[in-house]
Amino acid sequence: MLSPAIKSGRPLRRLAPACLALCLWVFQASILPCMAQVELEEAESTNAVQIETTADTLEYNRETGIVKAIGNVVITRGDVQLTADRVRVNVDTEVARAFGNVKITRGEEVWTGPKIKYNFRTGDGWTGETKIRAAPFFVDAEKTEKRGGNVFVLHNVTVSTCKNEVDHRHFHVRARTLELIPDESLTARKAVWYFGGVPSMYVPYWHRNLQNEFGWRFYPGHSSRMGYYLLSSYRYRINAGLTGETHFDVRTERGIGVGQDVQWNTGGNRHRGKLKTYYLNDDKPIDDDEDPATSDVDDQRYRIRYSDQFVPAERDLVLVRGHYLSDTDIIEDFFEDEFREERQPDNFVSYTHLESDYTAGVILRSRLNDFYDSVNRLPEGTLDIFRQQIGDSSFFYESDSSAAFLEQVFKDGSSRDDYDALRLDSSHIILRPDKHFGFLTVIPRVGVRGTHYSSTRKLESFIAGATVTSNVVVSGGMTNIVFTSTPSSNRITRAVDGGADFRGLVELGFETSFKAFKIWESAVGERRHIVEPFANYTLIPEPSLTPDELPQFDAIDKLDEQHTVKLGVRNKYQAKHQNGPFDIIDAEVFTIYNLDTQDDEDALEDLFWDIEIRPTEHVRIDAEGQWKLTDSELEQFNVLVDYEGGDMYELRAELRHRRDDSTLISGDLTLYPEAPWSYGLYGRYEGEESRVEEVGVQVQRNYDCLAVRTGLNSLPGFTRSDGSEKDDEVRFTIEFWLTAFPETAIGGKHRN
Repeated sequence: MLSPAIKSGRPLRRLAPACLALCLWVFQASILPCMAQVELEEAESTNAVQIETTADTLEYNRETGIVKAIGNVVITRGDVQLTADRVRVNVDTEVARAFGNVKITRGEEVWTGPKIKYNFRTGDGWTGETKIRAAPFFVDAEKTEKRGGNVFVLHNVTVSTCKNEVDHRHFHVRARTLELIPDESLTARKAVWYFGGVPSMYVPYWHRNLQNEFGWRFYPGHSSRMGYYLLSSYRYRINAGLTGETHFDVRTERGIGVGQDVQWNTGGNRHRGKLKTYYLNDDKPIDDDEDPATSDVDDQRYRIRYSDQFVPAERDLVLVRGHYLSDTDIIEDFFEDEFREERQPDNFVSYTHLESDYTAGVILRSRLNDFYDSVNRLPEGTLDIFRQQIGDSSFFYESDSSAAFLEQVFKDGSSRDDYDALRLDSSHIILRPDKHFGFLTVIPRVGVRGTHYSSTRKLESFIAGATVTSNVVVSGGMTNIVFTSTPSSNRITRAVDGGADFRGLVELGFETSFKAFKIWESAVGERRHIVEPFANYTLIPEPSLTPDELPQFDAIDKLDEQHTVKLGVRNKYQAKHQNGPFDIIDAEVFTIYNLDTQDDEDALEDLFWDIEIRPTEHVRIDAEGQWKLTDSELEQFNVLVDYEGGDMYELRAELRHRRDDSTLISGDLTLYPEAPWSYGLYGRYEGEESRVEEVGVQVQRNYDCLAVRTGLNSLPGFTRSDGSEKDDEVRFTIEFWLTAFPETAIGGKHRN
């Protein structure tokens, strides 16, 4: 036993030998209780352990190997800290029994209770009634044990993401047993879900992965086109690098749809991809306002979507993408968000190798769905050499080359004929950057381009035929019919196969620019304005083959003679931040001046601009457009405005205009986004047709841990270009989700 001096709390410095012996024993047990903070390192271990311990009173029994720490006990070892009123530790087993206001903290994990038994050697522990905070969960249990590997097993447990007390939680789950691995997974058995204190669902087994987006998803709603629907899916882990998601959808107007998705990610993101499948025996494949005679849709509807990305080596990349569809409308009908992003899905396999001075690749692109037009590349190889210095000279060189077998195919039923060609193309440019007068940058260039086509188009012109007329002539009592032939002036020009040929093209030009700037102090800090005028002169004499003599696949085939100069100015208005300059305004305005006009052509036809404005961190404005100078009309214009009004509102508005085609205005307004009640209004208006495309409202209730949102939107009917009528469509949705998992738990944005 320790001397009375220690038991009574006398200063330890009077008993240095005894204290040293005691600390060695306690260090062996990984606990160092003493009145003042003590720090020791396990010098003989390759992995040193830093230990800090404080306590009011310390006792040690050599016969039993028990160390007692009493009063304000704090034990810290690595990232584990234990605090309690009293602690008893067995030196041999390293098992501690803590009593009174016990708390064990490890990172964000907090384990509390009136008494806890804990093994510092294995990390195991046992306790009676306890509370655990393992973000984002709050856990209360009658009995808890902690096993090695940071595994908690709890009995008669209540778990929730709500911060309120148990009787006031908007959502919680009660389970017979629960296994919790913080930051990894949660597994409950014989669990009952409660919403607002009302038992709502019994689940014999419930597993939740806390690292990935796993678990159930439900999307209920109603649409006049789909009827009442409940879209559901369950995400789960198959193995360490493979996850799956199974879909089961019920729509009263369309039937039952099923789908299976598989996603993989292995080798530390070196190989990742998705396979998504979906099938529906559609009860109503053709809308009431569609003509069945012109539709390619039947009741067996499906889609297979495959994407893969593989990095076989540090500088290599393989991409694969494929879509196989039952009809042209499957994506628009059931995956509306995907349809808005890409109306005609692409299919290809590509390999790219990147070096510091060049990139090389091969792409194979082929149509999988015969109801789309497509340019197939079977295959195409490319080699792009980046701009680089030629030896020690002041000249630089860059080039891009490709070899491809190209095939233009048209959708089934088209009146146009498919065509194909082998094309070998190579472009080479030499440049010499220089600076004059200390500020003016001039970069002259000369380039040549050669393109071989295995098939070209030869234009033939001929007269369609003569006009034959007949006259009745009566002479000498006899009637005769006289036919007269008149030459026709109906000349027809058509393209026929012109055989293989070579197009040569030469380019001369130069770029020039300079920068001017001014810096001044304003009331809100330093400001800087940068102006950079620039010009880019290009001369391309008429090539040996013009575009109308070539099969048309992409921009390479459209190259023609050119004599222009691009004139413009770049403007930047900047503020000084800690991390460097911040662009408040970044704007570029330019036009193209044609130096070789034909007939009554105007030298200046268009004015272009591209502007980004960030006046504050809460406001974003992006605008780009083209003004037709010859017609004094806006050719195209796109502008996007994002504004965050603090706790009051969030606004997003967008305008997309294409002359004589579309003027689409869309907006999304959210009022009080962080308040208990928030409201949303959104819509789309097509100005070219003077009609509302969609309008909707949403009301959302945000609780402590739960959110509920209801929405109603309308898609008014309209008359299509072929004269048929599109019926009105009304949708109603209700969504609810846990705020700790806004995108992965119950709720989220539904598919249509």
